[in-house]
Amino acid sequence: MAKNSIRDYDATSGNNTDVQSVDISEGCAASGINNALREIMTDLKNVSTGAVALETPAADQLNVDNIRIDGNTISSTDTNGDITLDPDGTGDTIIASGNVMIGTTTEGFADYADTLTVADTDHAGITIRSGASSSGSLYFSDATSGSGEYDGYLNYNQSTQKLTVGTAAATRMTIDSSGILMVGKTATNYQSVGVEAKGNGSLWATADGNGPLICVRKSSDGTIVQLYKDTAKISEFKVTDGDNLSIDCTSTNHSGLTFGTDVIVPRRGGAQSDNTIDLGAGGARFDDVFATNGTIQTSDQNEKQQIASLTTAEITAAKAISKLFKTFKWNDKVAAKGDAARTHAGVIAQEVQAAMTDAGLDASNYAFWCSDTWWEASTEVAAVEADEEAGIEAQDAYTRIDTYQTADEAPDGATERTRLGVRYAELLAFIGAATEQRLGDIETRLTALENA
Repeated sequence: MAKNSIRDYDATSGNNTDVQSVDISEGCAASGINNALREIMTDLKNVSTGAVALETPAADQLNVDNIRIDGNTISSTDTNGDITLDPDGTGDTIIASGNVMIGTTTEGFADYADTLTVADTDHAGITIRSGASSSGSLYFSDATSGSGEYDGYLNYNQSTQKLTVGTAAATRMTIDSSGILMVGKTATNYQSVGVEAKGNGSLWATADGNGPLICVRKSSDGTIVQLYKDTAKISEFKVTDGDNLSIDCTSTNHSGLTFGTDVIVPRRGGAQSDNTIDLGAGGARFDDVFATNGTIQTSDQNEKQQIASLTTAEITAAKAISKLFKTFKWNDKVAAKGDAARTHAGVIAQEVQAAMTDAGLDASNYAFWCSDTWWEASTEVAAVEADEEAGIEAQDAYTRIDTYQTADEAPDGATERTRLGVRYAELLAFIGAATEQRLGDIETRLTALENA
């Protein structure tokens, strides 16, 4: 075969009989030797310029410009020289297998292949590792950590599609496949201690032995928490007067409270309110009120007018009402307790109204007689299946009764309800005033008879 380049040269000298077709075999012409040398020099130049590539050469050490390749080491022959790997165009720098260490000669995890460790000789740094189950991890170590030990980490598991973040070698935060962020826990459950932030806007905070929510406003009075329904703000929790907690319902005419020093004060429209707020309603009553003392009712003469003694008709009505007191039991208490339901004493509001009418009076003109009307609508609530993960307990289907204080608020088909009542303090004062006037009249008449 013709030896047309250095790659065609034969390792057996007897097989090299020409150079670029110049005969150099035994007995060749002397002039062929000169021409052959010239062709060899051309072949060597072609190798030097790269026009002809060498076959895989072997060398104990290779120096190329300022780069030295010696055994398994690539180094720079310049003092503090840099080594740059720069693939042309869209090419990649590929390390097919094994571990890569930068700044250290110790693998971050000796038991695992395919890791990249960037650290100093004291192991302080980071290790990137691909693991089983298509997972990838980033580990953080400090100088006190040994090889394969770490203080913090970031791990993504492709199989479970879960991202975990750890500190002090323990998981601190997890984002699961549905996007739920968990802090201090690795599985969603409203009973597990930790915090969950969900993509649907729910935020769960579960604590054991300490408060799960602390809201701090520094320096000035004002809002701490705001509550919205859609785009409308419906309530605020705020600090007022330095250290009082106030709750305001911001809808028109809605009530609120201030919790002050030894006092609970009603609010309306974002400020304390006097003589505007009721406690309970005709269709939503409290049961018992436990108190050391009775209620204090304003009786200041400066706030009253048209002060008068009872008329004859009023005395007549009061006398009739005083005979209407009876004992009775409440229907709902009998339904709940049967014969154990206790006996109460009082009047029947309808009978009080009749006594006033018989005396020619309108009971609705007197504050001791009350008539409250509201509207009720039934809503069927479907059964709910338990979902422990979402913090939902099972519940049977039921009918909910919603109440409305005005006809305008009530939906179509709502039922109008009316309940009668009395203010016993005022009713007894009414009866007492009539009794006193009757007794005074009797005493006057007795005195007149005695003096006759």
